[in-house]
Order: sequence, then C-alpha cells, then structure tokens
Amino acid sequence: MNLPEFVHFAPGSLQDACALLSAYKQEARVLAGGTDLLVKMKHRRLLPKYLVNIKRVPDLDYITYEEKQGLRIGALATIESLKNSVVVRTKYPILHSAASFLGTVEIRNRGTIGGNICNASPAAETVPALLVLGAKVRAISDGGERIIPLDEFFTGPSRSVLQPDELVVEVLVPEPAARSGAAYDKHTLRRMDPAIVGAAVMVSLDSDVCADAKIVLSSVAPTAMRARNAEEALKGQVPGEEVIDKAAWAAAEESRPITDFRGTADFRRNVVGMLTGQLIKQAFKEAGLGVAQKW
Repeated sequence: MNLPEFVHFAPGSLQDACALLSAYKQEARVLAGGTDLLVKMKHRRLLPKYLVNIKRVPDLDYITYEEKQGLRIGALATIESLKNSVVVRTKYPILHSAASFLGTVEIRNRGTIGGNICNASPAAETVPALLVLGAKVRAISDGGERIIPLDEFFTGPSRSVLQPDELVVEVLVPEPAARSGAAYDKHTLRRMDPAIVGAAVMVSLDSDVCADAKIVLSSVAPTAMRARNAEEALKGQVPGEEVIDKAAWAAAEESRPITDFRGTADFRRNVVGMLTGQLIKQAFKEAGLGVAQKW
C-alpha cells in the first residue's frame, strides 16, 4: 500500500518548524517516528499535503532528571530510550513498564514519546502512566509557548487541544510523592498489541491509610479516563480486600467501553474490574504497605 503524495519539509530548527506549521496549519502534520502517522496515510485515514519532519531539529531527544524537580523528556526521545533509561526504571517504574509493553523493538526504536501522546489514541501505551504521574506537556508556536496538563490535553480519539500551529517539545513529569507506588498493565492477546483494556494506578500512603489515589483506564472510552469514583473509594481507607474490590468494580462501572471485533463491552468491563484490582494491590505494595498482612 503506497503513501499518497505530499510535500516533505525537514526544518533544522524549532523556529523553522513553527513557521511551517503556522503557514500551512490544518494542511500540515508533524512527522517524528511516523509509526502512527504513516500507517494512517497509507490507509487514507489522513491525507496531509505537507509533512514537517522534526527529526533534524536539535535538542529534542533527551531524558533528564533533577531531584525535587522531576523528569524532563524531549519530544523526540524514543520509546526504547525510555525503556532503557536507568532513571526511568528506578524513579518512574510505571513509565518503564508502559514503554516496555509498547509494540516491538523496531516500533519502540522509531516511535517517540511526543508522537505517542499527540496521536491521541484511547489505547496509547504511555498515556495512562503519565496521567497518574501528573505529567504536563510543553507546546510551542510562533505565538509563544504554553504548559498543558496532560489530563486537559485529550478531547477524543485522535483529537487534542493542540492547535494546528503548535508543536509539543517536552514532557514534564513531577517527582512522585513520598510513600507512593504505581503500576500499569494491559489486557491483550499479545503483549505487543494495543490494549483491549489498559489501566494505571498510583497511590500514596499516610501510615497505612490511603492518602491519595489516581486510577486511569485506557481503551474503554473515547480518551484515557480517570476513574474518579474508584479513586474516592480508596482515599482515607485502610486497604483490604473489601476496600480494593469496591474500588476495582467502581472503576468497571465508570468505564464506557464499546463492543468490537476484539471483545464485547461487558467483557471489557469485567476485565477492568479484575485488572484494576490487581494493580491497586501492586501499587500499595510498591508504596510499602505490608500487603501480606492485608489480603
């Protein structure tokens, strides 16, 4: 299947890239790894007249960490570089897990963190982990820059608040709270496949009480979604089987899955409940709760 015709630009600076996006707006698309965009173009789901290839733009491929400030990830950092990063694996293991589960090594070596976010897929692998971590993105245009909380970024499948002339250049991930733990997993036929159901959980403890909780579900709504009723079921509680079951099935009730060739809506809701319960337990264990004494 051949690509449609398009004009290819390879700017050497952010200024030039922004100028091109400003000039062509809706007719242009940003090209980084191309693992999503080129597939959509081959299938004629997207037909941009212009591709702005940002691979030559310097200083967008990095992963840095500063204590108390957190993690900064350049938009061109590949998924494989996230997977292999020592600081990500040790300080943000949930993000390491999400990167590890994404596609094949060939896909991870081409796909970028910026592309995975901006593609705005309801099944995007890194998004649930970044959402529970409280991540933000930095976007720039000819008119300046803005910081966008990731939980305000997505508006629907393949849609976001990003303007046609804006370019995401950086992902900002804060330092996790003390005594916090997080876990991500997905249900799928093969580990490399997109999630049929995905979930990420992050909890923090005050003594043995759950002080805060974030639960994000993917592939069960038009965008990755917070399961806020489930979160409230955990907050202020001493975790045990009954509390965790209540939260897990609250998440299932909140989910809004569809029926398609990969599974029915009811099947997906049941998976949400089971998967979320497992991840809540894992997150509490990562936070230091003596789980063996609780369930």
